[in-house]
Amino acid sequence: MPSDVQITCDAATDLHMHTIHSDGHWTPDALFAYLAAEQFRVVAVTDHDTFAHIEEVRSLGEARGITVLAGVEVTSRWREMIAHVLCYARRFRGDALGALVEQTRLGQLENTQEVYAELERRGYQFPRRDKVLAVQNGRLLRPIDNARLLIEHGYVADVPAALDVLRDAGYRIIAAPIAQTFAAAHADGAVTVLAHPGRGGGEIQRYEPATIEAMLAELPAGLDGIEVSYPLHTNEQVDAYRTLAARHGLLVSAGSDSHGPRQRFPIAYHAEQCSELLARCGITVNQRQS
Repeated sequence: MPSDVQITCDAATDLHMHTIHSDGHWTPDALFAYLAAEQFRVVAVTDHDTFAHIEEVRSLGEARGITVLAGVEVTSRWREMIAHVLCYARRFRGDALGALVEQTRLGQLENTQEVYAELERRGYQFPRRDKVLAVQNGRLLRPIDNARLLIEHGYVADVPAALDVLRDAGYRIIAAPIAQTFAAAHADGAVTVLAHPGRGGGEIQRYEPATIEAMLAELPAGLDGIEVSYPLHTNEQVDAYRTLAARHGLLVSAGSDSHGPRQRFPIAYHAEQCSELLARCGITVNQRQS
């Protein structure tokens, strides 16, 4: 792709953030006010399984001189493991990826409503639902909503405890087969990046380097890159994933996974950390002067 944006090698970059359009508590306005104040130059908002945010955040970025990549984090499944796949482009140039995430979103919505009905059948009451879910007018939109209701009504203390209750009430992860995610992303001109492979915990399995190599062997044309720099990765993990990326010619990404000030702020990674990925999206990172 020809370059139409040039940035310095130390330009502040964060390619993994979430807003109220999925499970974050950033409003897009508040997020971009923060990004502008901190002088970010290139970002991606990667809300889970939705395109609802893309045009809004692109406009907010343009108004503040921030280049915004089109991004989405797709809930996927490889073998028996859940994987989150970050997909990036300057603009998605088709509807394959949008159709895939919409199918996933609708499946998640149906399950969320079924679980809510089962919780009510079991005697759980949520009189403060409209207030807890005020940002979405009290509507159930995604699995995390039921967890929030349980926590805010005092039934459980935290998300892990809420998930135990929800699973017993029929909650299940709705995920696209990862081969379909890769194919849809590539059809729309996007690059695919495995999110936070070293994190693990909750519903996400850890992807050790050997596991990623097995995926590459099984799906050789699928995965384009790895989110190497991530706030919960240890230095040893960063080194291991960077070495793996170099060995297999994979792109390297960097993201904070910021969901809002109550959790984590965006991180100003230097653009040079993910220069090849940015180049694939039409952004040239100028090299340091010797």
